[in-house]
Amino acid sequence: MMYLSDAEEYGSLNSLHCSSTGPPVTPDSVVGANILLDGSSSGGGANAHKANMPSSPATTSLEHHDLLISPQLLNILKTESAEQYQVTPNYLHSSVMIPSPQDSKDQGVSERCRRRTCEWMYDICDYFQLNRQVVGISLFYVDRYFTISFEGGASGGQVPVTRRQFQLVALTGLYIAVKLHGESREENRTCGQESLGSPKQPNNDSQQPWNRLKFSLAICASISRNQFTTREIEECERKMLSTLDWHVNPIVSSGIVIDSLLIYLPSTMSARTIDGRHTDESLALFVYDCAKYLTELSVSVPALSLVYKPSVVAYSSILYALDTFTAKCCSCFTAQSRQEYEKIILQVSSHHFDREKVNVQGAKKILQAICPNLSELFPLPSTTPKSPITVKLS
Repeated sequence: MMYLSDAEEYGSLNSLHCSSTGPPVTPDSVVGANILLDGSSSGGGANAHKANMPSSPATTSLEHHDLLISPQLLNILKTESAEQYQVTPNYLHSSVMIPSPQDSKDQGVSERCRRRTCEWMYDICDYFQLNRQVVGISLFYVDRYFTISFEGGASGGQVPVTRRQFQLVALTGLYIAVKLHGESREENRTCGQESLGSPKQPNNDSQQPWNRLKFSLAICASISRNQFTTREIEECERKMLSTLDWHVNPIVSSGIVIDSLLIYLPSTMSARTIDGRHTDESLALFVYDCAKYLTELSVSVPALSLVYKPSVVAYSSILYALDTFTAKCCSCFTAQSRQEYEKIILQVSSHHFDREKVNVQGAKKILQAICPNLSELFPLPSTTPKSPITVKLS
């Protein structure tokens, strides 16, 4: 059986009709699949590299947590619970509902098909230096669209989804997400112009602010190797927006929700010292990188992104990251500090995560299964001994 792949179905990044001052860069994609909850896993999640992740914004630790609740966090939780933003994995069972034809494009869509589409989307975002949460938003459009249409048969029955249908909707979902939420790191970075710079430029917020990427229909058709015309994409866009009823601002686990939870880390984690030694980055930033990676990883796993709420996945990722950090450096984050942090989160979320305790544990268990080597992927920040005189070598 043939499966959807970025090389065969969507086309490689070499098919982009745009000029570049450097070769396309397609870092290893985020992968997570074939979950085995006995502690083993398969897929590319364990082989991903830290270098593939975007830079992390500074995490602000609060000295005093005297707020009873966080209005921003409560608004996030309310939005993700709204009926308009609910998704189900049922449409991914289409592969068992459609007899296997000779043409693989007419086969039903499966979890593996969705996962490889997610990998392809991450490649596209990395190439254009887009904010990677665009992938989570794109796949929400896809999942929500098929959640509605799959159960919307004329006689009340289920309507299976073919791979070609899934391809078109996924491509269009990416197009919509880039238009609405796609921000590029490089100024004047537009496809089809000579100003398209090398993706190897360093991420520096002060020098390279986020800028909206001009992602035309022609470029969108090009990255699919012209399997779909601009007219087909445009028609699919209208159909998707109508089906979604223009609810196009979902909460994703790798977005603002994880930032809203991490600001309550203890202030001691903002320090750049471990056991009296200076570190290259703050400890809170280390936890942020680990948790952010896990949330990006979860997008490709239906057992996480289509079952648990984004806030649950985000909080589970933070707890797993803290477990990894504590195992490496017990003196920097004590059990008492952990309990204090969890107590604050319960308070500011109006005990939301207390009600979701079982789901948080379940999501965390899946994250541990798909990425058992998190401590190897994210070593502690390098340290140097304290010195009263700092010598800067040129």
